[in-house]
Amino acid sequence: MLLVTFHGGSGGIANVFAYDTSSGVLETQTALEQAPPSDAELRGMIYANSYLYVVNGGKSGSNILCYKPSGASSYTFASVGEFLGPSLSKKGHFKNSIGHPYAMVFDSAGNCYVSNQDTNVVAQAKVASNFETAEIKTGCQSSYLNGITNFCPTTGCVYLDGTFVASQIGSLPDVDVAATDVPAQYGSLAVAFSSDTDGAGASQGKTKVQNSVRDLAIAGDVLLVCDEPASVIRLYSLTDGTYLGDCAVPSSPTHLAIFSNGLYVSAGKQLYWTSLSGLPNPSSLTLSSVLTAPQAINPYSVGGVAFDASSNTAYVVFQQGKGTTGSGAIYSYSVTPGSTTTSPPAFSDAHIFATICTDTPEFACFLP
Repeated sequence: MLLVTFHGGSGGIANVFAYDTSSGVLETQTALEQAPPSDAELRGMIYANSYLYVVNGGKSGSNILCYKPSGASSYTFASVGEFLGPSLSKKGHFKNSIGHPYAMVFDSAGNCYVSNQDTNVVAQAKVASNFETAEIKTGCQSSYLNGITNFCPTTGCVYLDGTFVASQIGSLPDVDVAATDVPAQYGSLAVAFSSDTDGAGASQGKTKVQNSVRDLAIAGDVLLVCDEPASVIRLYSLTDGTYLGDCAVPSSPTHLAIFSNGLYVSAGKQLYWTSLSGLPNPSSLTLSSVLTAPQAINPYSVGGVAFDASSNTAYVVFQQGKGTTGSGAIYSYSVTPGSTTTSPPAFSDAHIFATICTDTPEFACFLP
């Protein structure tokens, strides 16, 4: 089964499509039996702990939803409830680190990590023993950041509750807490605004966040984070949040996937790959282009990527245009590993798996 999310929002698709990968048939356009709000913006999905977790970046939700396989159909999921959500002020501004979430990952120590576009931080949350909810704890969750005080004001650094990776600009639109600006050398995330005049965020109170943190992945004890505005993948120790350095990407990275000890990075019209055998050293990450988006009326960009390990098949989302007016396609490829652990894999046997005409596809998730 292949699950696909879309840009959504007003007039967009606020549910998940489910395809049978053996036949290519679209089995249902409402894989989530209890649909999210009509203005939901569904992004990353993870099937873990016998649950399906779906990230909703829509303004009215801005949360992560938890579903379980339904007895009604092998292609549908029943709602369990909200897994994790924001804390909001009376004006609807974000008070903790959850705000317009984009993607999430789980570690092996009972935590999950969520990238948030409007707060521009990566949050750490403690997962409940039943895996159905998670809790944002008070203060910064990175002992590395808590131990650095040289850039803090005399009153001390201020972080949004749950912060594990901070932002270079802490005072952001629609965020109730004016967090401390963290210099880039400490691994903070860049942010770009829709209408800055000086490029430093001076007018951010009257604008909106245009580009910020994107996808996440975990390899061993390392958290990898897409810093789209800075065009880098940043690396952090899961143990204490220590910033390990970054890997430059030729264009703005948006999506990450790990398969067969390799990291895949979607960036513009290219899908890049690097071996993970040299982690945690960021200089060991050497990106090679393994796939170029097929041409369309307007060039495609590469979105989410999912893998079927049993058949070495990759499902690659291609996006054309933006938002609810965009469209796209999903291609399937055979993936042949490189001759050595550091050799790039080869993508072949390309097939159009699905054509999307009604909204921009975002993420794909493969379930055996």
